[in-house]
Amino acid sequence: MNRRLYTRFRNLMPDIYSKKLTGFLFQIKIKPRINKSIKSPFEKGIISFSADFEMAWAFRFSKSIKNATEMGLRERENFPEILKLFNDYSIPVSWATVGHLFLDQCKKEQEIAHPEMFRPAFFENRNWHYKEGDWYDHDPCTDYTEDPAWYAPDLIDKILESPIKHEIACHTFSHIDFSYNNCTPELAKSELERCKKLASNKRITLKSMVFPGGTAGNYEVLKEAGFNSYRKPMHYDVDLPYKDKYGLIAIPSSSAMDGKPEYFSAQQYLKMAKSFIDSAIKHKLVCHFWFHPSMNPWYLKYVLPSVLKLVFDYRTNNEIEILTMQSIANRILKND
Repeated sequence: MNRRLYTRFRNLMPDIYSKKLTGFLFQIKIKPRINKSIKSPFEKGIISFSADFEMAWAFRFSKSIKNATEMGLRERENFPEILKLFNDYSIPVSWATVGHLFLDQCKKEQEIAHPEMFRPAFFENRNWHYKEGDWYDHDPCTDYTEDPAWYAPDLIDKILESPIKHEIACHTFSHIDFSYNNCTPELAKSELERCKKLASNKRITLKSMVFPGGTAGNYEVLKEAGFNSYRKPMHYDVDLPYKDKYGLIAIPSSSAMDGKPEYFSAQQYLKMAKSFIDSAIKHKLVCHFWFHPSMNPWYLKYVLPSVLKLVFDYRTNNEIEILTMQSIANRILKND
C-alpha cells in the first residue's frame, strides 16, 4: 500500500484503532520508515523540533474541536512549561507562528475585521468546514489582555528573550488552507506579506514555512516571498531534506509529539521516539519531531520531558546535532 492510500485508510479509522495500528507497526519494526538507500552528506544524525504555534486560530471551522478559545487558552497555559523544558535542555525549536499572534490588538473597520486581507472562498477539507460567514468572524478584535487566546505578542517576546536561539517560522497570518485548491496566489501573497511585515517589526526574517493542517501548495509564492524551506510529510519518516523544483528545501516531517494515556503508556511513547532518534543516528539522516503547544497536558507532564532528556543525552555523547529548520536548510544550500 502506498503512503497516500495508507494515510487515507488511517484517516477513516476510529482514533483508538489508528493508534493501535501504529503501535503494532512499531512492534514489527515497519515503523519508523527509514530511507536506507540514500547516501547522507551529514557526519551524524540530525534532530529537529518544530511547533505549530497557532493558539485559537487553528480551531475555527474545525470538524472535531468545537471550542477554539478553549484550545487557545490551553496552549497559552502549556506554553511556559514547554518553553522552559526546551530552554533547560538547550534545544532550539522552529516556532511556526500564526501571524495574527504578533498583534497586541486589532479592531474592526466599517464592521469588518482586517479588511486589508484577502479572504478564501468557502471550502471544506479533511480538517475544516468553512461554509458561511466571513473568514475573520471569530476574531474578537480586542487585545491580548481581554482575549489572550487570539493574540500572543507576550509569548513571542518570551521566545525571543530565551537564552536559546530559537527560530520564528511562518504558519500563515490567519491559519488558512494553503493548497492550490483552496488558496489563490493573491491570498497566499497577502498572508505571507502580512506575516513578514509583523515579523520585521521584531527584527525577525521569516525563512521557514509550516503549512497549516498540512495543506501544502503555492510554492511559487513561497519562493517569491523569500522563504527557502518547508516541512513536508515524506515517504520515509527518517530521511534527508532535498531541494525541490522551486529551489525550496523540503524537510522531512517524522513524527508528531502528542498523545493520551489511553493510547500508550509514557514508556511506550518514549520507546517510539527513541526508535526515530536511533534510526537518524545509525543512518545519519534527519528526524524531525513536531508538536502543537496545545498538546494533552498528560503528555506534556509525563512524556515530553523524557524525550527531551533523551535528545540532550545523545547530543552530550556527540551522537547527534540539533538544528532548526532554517539551520537544516542553510546546511543543504551550502552543500548544494
